[in-house]
Amino acid sequence: MPTSKKQLVKLNKAKKEKAEELAKQAAAGSKEAQKKLKKLEKKIK
Repeated sequence: MPTSKKQLVKLNKAKKEKAEELAKQAAAGSKEAQKKLKKLEKKIK
């Protein structure tokens, strides 16, 4: 687990970008993407 604030910010940014990508796929009707998006959103919070 990263300890520095800089590393945490970088990880959170990467997670948010992935969430946005999954949201686009989910909007297109992908059930798998919707499941992954829900799990990722829980991790981001």
